[in-house]
Amino acid sequence: MSDETTLELLLIEDTEADALLIRRRLEQAGMNARIHRVDRTESVVEAMEAQMWDAVLYDYTLPGMHFADTVELLRSKRPELPVILVSGTVSEELAINLLNHGLSDFVLKDSLLRLPGVIRRAVDNAGERTRRQAAEDQLRKLAMVVEQSPTSIIITDTTPAIEYVNKAFVETTGYSREEVLGRNPSILNRGQTPPTTYAELWATIAQGVVWKGEFRNTRKNGSTYLEMATIAPIRQPDGRITHYVAVKTDITELRDSEARIHRLINFDDLTGLPNRALLLDRLRQVGLTVQRSGQHGVILVLDVDGFKFINDMHGYQAGNCVLSSIAARLTANLPEHSIIGRIGANRFAVVIEDLSRQHERAAAQAHDLAELLHEQLQEPHLVDGVDGSVRHATTMGLYLITREREKPDRLLNKAEIALQRARDDSRNTWQFFNPEMQSLVEQRSHLEAGLHQALENREFRLFFQSQFDADGKLTGAEALLRWFRPDGEIVPPDHFIPLAEDTGLILPIGEWVLEVACRQLREWSTHPETSGLSLAVNISARQFHQPNFIESLARKLKAFKVTADHLVLELTESVVLNNLLEAEERMRAIRDLGVRLALDDFGTGFSSLAYLQHLPFHILKIDRSFVSNMTSDNSSAAIVRATIAMGHALDLKVTAEGVEVQEELDLLRRFGCDAYQGFLFARPVAAENWTPTGAKLA
Repeated sequence: MSDETTLELLLIEDTEADALLIRRRLEQAGMNARIHRVDRTESVVEAMEAQMWDAVLYDYTLPGMHFADTVELLRSKRPELPVILVSGTVSEELAINLLNHGLSDFVLKDSLLRLPGVIRRAVDNAGERTRRQAAEDQLRKLAMVVEQSPTSIIITDTTPAIEYVNKAFVETTGYSREEVLGRNPSILNRGQTPPTTYAELWATIAQGVVWKGEFRNTRKNGSTYLEMATIAPIRQPDGRITHYVAVKTDITELRDSEARIHRLINFDDLTGLPNRALLLDRLRQVGLTVQRSGQHGVILVLDVDGFKFINDMHGYQAGNCVLSSIAARLTANLPEHSIIGRIGANRFAVVIEDLSRQHERAAAQAHDLAELLHEQLQEPHLVDGVDGSVRHATTMGLYLITREREKPDRLLNKAEIALQRARDDSRNTWQFFNPEMQSLVEQRSHLEAGLHQALENREFRLFFQSQFDADGKLTGAEALLRWFRPDGEIVPPDHFIPLAEDTGLILPIGEWVLEVACRQLREWSTHPETSGLSLAVNISARQFHQPNFIESLARKLKAFKVTADHLVLELTESVVLNNLLEAEERMRAIRDLGVRLALDDFGTGFSSLAYLQHLPFHILKIDRSFVSNMTSDNSSAAIVRATIAMGHALDLKVTAEGVEVQEELDLLRRFGCDAYQGFLFARPVAAENWTPTGAKLA
């Protein structure tokens, strides 16, 4: 205790003269103290509430106060508070007895010379006890934290032998404390962790530095797990390292989750092959290898012709079996170092990097590869649940990879252009990319660059085409995307939408279209003549299958306060058939939001009945190609009539698209069609110019 410290002393004394003597003695001893005197129990209670006292000086006999009771009261308020007996009426024997009952010390009034020293000693001892108690409390808390920590904590000596493990260690490893105390932590090592890890560990902590790393350890039951560990040396005040402490976390599930996420991002779930993104990354590496080695490479892209027919005839599970069979055949018939990927619903790619340095020889090797794969894929596939076997044609496009620097997407693009040329010429064959196709590549690159600019410069606009029911009442409109270049050129949707799908730009475009549609519905809801109208929006396959599509849609409905059943999402068969189970789950989630669903461009006749009866569509739209041929082709008319009947049997509203002449309308009315859309009634007009009185049904 510093002499400069001002002590706060509570004096319980009924005699003023004795109080003055005590004050004078402390002053003579140079003690800096403030003394507050009380002489009854009530005053003691008030004083204890009002001030943090350093010590209490207490006369033994005070009228109306019992010493033992008052000391107990003081202890209940402040257990560590020193209480010093200052009295002239007690014997030393009684004072010593009182010490055994909680008294800190005693001074007889005829020996006040001792009082300053007694006070200093009592205050110092109380402070030390307080500090020691605080330290013990801190240690107890620390021990509880360590013991109850969800991470494993191990303390070893420098041997190293285990001296302590917490409860989490026991739960993680399956070993009891008794089984590991005194043993080396290597009890968990069964050779799964590389020796280099331990070499690095000991080299690090031997220098007194903290080490962090991972162990693949083994539990008592033989199962393995992955741990993230931090191991630190414990130093004594003189700098000696006497112990090590390891804090370890089981990260097995985390690593498994990371691996699953990596697989979902980079691999096709059905076949296990790399997807388009991973294939492009590996194609970049192949390009670098070819540049260094001088050898040619080849990228081959193949399409399963008639895959939609397989799905329609035999079901999507049969289609999945065919895709898995193709993946297995490609893997079995190609060199081990080949890169094989599934880059589309029914599209695969193969990349080989070690062809000949000679261009002609490399082309011949690529030709032989295409011939081999084409032959292997011509063999029928045996599919469970299908009588007989499933056959299909295969069309392929090839491009030789040379030392010329080309981006991976450009390499893939050239092979896909060759594939498209083979499809256009005659399916079930293959074709090399040739210089004549270069113009197509340039056009595609130019169009892709324009798409990026169109997004940035807001060159897209929505047009609305009115829709009517059978009584001629306006029911709403379909939103149609248009692209107006700055020079006034209008890019046809069938030119840029497939490219937007391939490049992923369809996602921000689709988000914009949905937002504009929801904003328009909110605007319509404020006017009586438009408050009941619906607005249909086309949803691409890529947008529909985005993990956050449902959540994003729900947020827009809420943000714009849209009456959900006024929004119609139009899906094509290709959107839902690739993964029917996932599509059905998503569609039901959309239906639960209140949004209606329409099947767009319907035209496969009865073959689609199998999936239509399971999917929660509200509307069936007949493809314009059947509508336009009805009056001149009896088969088309029969298909339309049957489609309408089938739709009604499934409790679907049927809309005819592309109605352009009165004869088509008359025939559709006779067939019982529910709704109409086409040039006969209204042409698409810019959204900002569309009005509910702009067209009337004939």
